[in-house]
Amino acid sequence: MDKYIGSMLGGRYQIEEIVGVGGMAVVYRARDTILGRDVALKVLKKEFAEDPDIRKRFSIESRAVAKLSHHNIVSVFDVGSEDGTDYIVMELIKGITLKQYLQRKGHLSWEETIFFAEQVARALMHAHSRGIIHQDVKPQNVIILRDGTAKLTDFGIASFAAAQETRVVQEAIGSVHYISPEQAKGSKIDYRTDLYSLGVMMYEMLTGKLPFEGETALQIVMQHINEVPIIPSAFVPGIPKGMDDIVMHAMSAHISRRYESAEKMYEDMEVLRSDPNARFRYVASEDNSGETQIIGADIQRAARRSAAEHEAASVEGAAAPRTRTRTRTQTRTRTGFRRKEQDEPDGFFEKLAERPGMAVGMAVGVIAVISLLLVGILMITGSSDKSEKIIVPDLIGRNIDEVMADPDITDNFTVKEATERQESDRPVGEILEQDPDGDGKKKATKGTIITVTVSSGGENVKDTYKVIDFTGKTLDYVQAALASHDIKCEVVEEYSDDVEEGKVIRTDPEAGAELEKGATLTVYISKGKQKDDNENVSVPGLLGMTEDQARAALEAKGLKIGSVDPVDSSAEAGSVVWQSQDAGAEVTKGSTVNIQISKGKSTSNNNSPDNNSGGNSGGQDNGDGDYDDTPSLGSATIPVSLPDNTDTAHVIIYVDGVIQYDDTCSTSGGSTSISVSGSVGDHDVTVSVDGSTTSQTYTFS
Repeated sequence: MDKYIGSMLGGRYQIEEIVGVGGMAVVYRARDTILGRDVALKVLKKEFAEDPDIRKRFSIESRAVAKLSHHNIVSVFDVGSEDGTDYIVMELIKGITLKQYLQRKGHLSWEETIFFAEQVARALMHAHSRGIIHQDVKPQNVIILRDGTAKLTDFGIASFAAAQETRVVQEAIGSVHYISPEQAKGSKIDYRTDLYSLGVMMYEMLTGKLPFEGETALQIVMQHINEVPIIPSAFVPGIPKGMDDIVMHAMSAHISRRYESAEKMYEDMEVLRSDPNARFRYVASEDNSGETQIIGADIQRAARRSAAEHEAASVEGAAAPRTRTRTRTQTRTRTGFRRKEQDEPDGFFEKLAERPGMAVGMAVGVIAVISLLLVGILMITGSSDKSEKIIVPDLIGRNIDEVMADPDITDNFTVKEATERQESDRPVGEILEQDPDGDGKKKATKGTIITVTVSSGGENVKDTYKVIDFTGKTLDYVQAALASHDIKCEVVEEYSDDVEEGKVIRTDPEAGAELEKGATLTVYISKGKQKDDNENVSVPGLLGMTEDQARAALEAKGLKIGSVDPVDSSAEAGSVVWQSQDAGAEVTKGSTVNIQISKGKSTSNNNSPDNNSGGNSGGQDNGDGDYDDTPSLGSATIPVSLPDNTDTAHVIIYVDGVIQYDDTCSTSGGSTSISVSGSVGDHDVTVSVDGSTTSQTYTFS
């Protein structure tokens, strides 16, 4: 029998049974004995729990994921660790995975595919806006409820697995089918990694097939990197061409040629849903290097890129044409594509040579069209004098693959390698020089080409890491960058009037310093502007909480817990029955609040008030000389306004910081009323609807 079944974690979660086993964790059904509800409790497996680095990352990322609140994401209620056991507490939902649903139906209609894909895209939009990349988007991690709601789960877990040995990937071969090329290569990832996986998932929903198959994980990974799948409509006639466009654009092997965000992908799905004939013209083709690329005919996207492309063309000497006299076509084999040369139709140029008038007319027509396009683009983008100027980033010391995968750079500049790499004592791929320089002051027009000289390594390569400038970056960004170089990260938080909360103020040592493997980089993270310590705060209601919950509630308000006195009481043992400052009272930040904790009913027959250590501060005389320390209970009905743009909404109600209601509601009525309870008096009530919160004080009676 599993050692956890029947045990209690965190002093409140009674574990009942196993409901699932994953690559790194086991999921149990548990009972939250405080709130009286069933939850899913995910426990890190023993072999991973014994690794202190994995445990630390598990804790950091789990707490970040716990901040997500969206009706298309499985909610995380709590994160904890007890006697070496790390766990996450999530909502327990009833449904089947999208993978199981697909196995039942074979494949889905394009309309149903959009229905589910849009919900996953909304979940990714919310997560990405909070700086969280899922890294393991697949049908097995999407749960379908009876009402059709899709919920994305298993956030944060994949990022641990990605850093482990190959055996983890081999154990989870199902994930390899959805892995992005940059994940497969071990390159730096960003939000667009999730979009690639969503594209693969849509491909499978539409066709009932995976885009790449193989006998081993390595075979599948190499196809993700090197090959292009057959378009979905080739398998299932009737799929709109616009759907082919969306899926193939999301699945571009080169990260910079994918959708720039989940929002953009969602917008295209919305357009197609309302107009099945819509086209987005994301056509797979090959450039001169043989690399597959995505060409967009959308004029707005073309206008945004025109300046960079025109400058790149002038450097190269001539712009590569969109079509060529000799084009490459790709013929699908069982494992992918094989490429062959195919000439243009015989006789075309011979006929043109026989009709010089036609040739001249075509040339004039082409020149006229190009001129009109250039005039239109200039009208849209404005002259170069009015172009946006951006500070040139400092790329020296960074890895070229990481730079090419960084949207903060590739969305604003065109990075090109010099003709040859240079031998040096720096690791292969590290940028040695750049033109123009990135000194932190120099500005250039958006789209400017930055030419970089990259190290090819050498006989005396230093096995060190050169610290780059992390100023203004998030902690997640820094940790991801350092993890790939085996550098430890020590975080120090401090207030800053200039740097946004959660962003890097500085590092120690500073940018440019070289660190040996295993060394530690101290990263100073901004806590935002320091608040006035003399400001007043509202005292939370603590009655009914445990001591730990009361302490946490007070600290969240900037208050301190004072004396904690046990008293006889008919209230549940271990719960707060009295607090020295009334709930809702305004006190100075840093003030102390004393509490009394119930010991349970007294076994003594002496009913003298002197023997009740709590006095009558929290009790009432019942008429017989005995004191009942149970606080008077009351309730309040909370009106909740529901959105009109979704069928369901995720509603959470907190009373004095403690969740009393958590469920998904139908929005058909426009609003609903929910009853909550607590001690008689004023309470702080916070209502969260799909992550949007409002707070108000209610009087319970």
